[in-house]
Amino acid sequence: MKTCIVGGGSWGIALASVLADNNRYVTIYMRSKEQKEYIEKNKKSMKYLKDFVFPDNIKLSNDLEVVSCHDIIVLATPFQQIDVVLEEIREKIKKDAILVNVSKGINVETCETGQYYANKISPENRYVVLSGPSHAEEVSKKMITSVVACSYDLEAAEIVQDLFMNEYFRVYIHSDVKGVEVAGALKNVIAIGSGILYGVGQGDNARAALITRGLFEIAKLGKKMGCNALTFMGLAGVGDLIVTSTSMHSRNFRAGVLIGQGKNIEEVEKIVGETVEGLKTVKAMYKLSKDLDVEMPITEAIYEGVYANKDVHKAILELMTRSKKHEFMEEMKL
Repeated sequence: MKTCIVGGGSWGIALASVLADNNRYVTIYMRSKEQKEYIEKNKKSMKYLKDFVFPDNIKLSNDLEVVSCHDIIVLATPFQQIDVVLEEIREKIKKDAILVNVSKGINVETCETGQYYANKISPENRYVVLSGPSHAEEVSKKMITSVVACSYDLEAAEIVQDLFMNEYFRVYIHSDVKGVEVAGALKNVIAIGSGILYGVGQGDNARAALITRGLFEIAKLGKKMGCNALTFMGLAGVGDLIVTSTSMHSRNFRAGVLIGQGKNIEEVEKIVGETVEGLKTVKAMYKLSKDLDVEMPITEAIYEGVYANKDVHKAILELMTRSKKHEFMEEMKL
């Protein structure tokens, strides 16, 4: 089966490297003609995963028509552009092609995940989400990684599993698409909070508490949205949350560190140099918490610190001096 990865950023390149190692036919579509020509000449990207050497069996294209001759279409673009990208390729892709979304986020305006846009724009194509704790930097170096291929169509999930799985990239099957997409998006917000704590000089104790209580908030919101609570205990949930909230490979964690050090959003995005999905998702997560009436104090504190210019130290103090609580409320039995 032929795979086209739409998006030539770090994650798109890393996934192409897995497919190339598996001797699969893979093409990366990238908008930038300059980037394509640079890679073809130097066998390296000028911007993403600069140490990765492109093998000859990864093909490159600037022509979006290339999707029409592929069986698997991997969506590896920034999440807030996923609806635009789907509209662009809708008339070009095969009716029996499988869409594989690897972008993590929630639309700021609609609070919808990728499945919503796939069903709305390209309903005839089967849809799979590939998600889990997976830094592109490590995958491109063939370091051990485990993810989930999630779909309501078991056969489609198994096709994606077989396509990507090898001795260093293990793929499990999952069926809770909504839960996997919610978990993958919301963990980015908690990762920003973890980075903020690091940036202001707090230690491991504080970050462990924030990650744990952040997971609780994600699971509460996910339950209200109709997700399976177990999903948040798995690779797409706690697994992805841990790796994103503790590593400098994580753009969201690095963004949080910079915010904790006093940088504004414009400065953060310039320094990080790639899309920081969590900066958009924090708006959606905050809105969902209000719309669904879910108490999420950590989310609210991160939102106020990022978008309301609230003093970070004051936000931390308010979190620590809230009224006394039981760790688990009776109405939230996971």
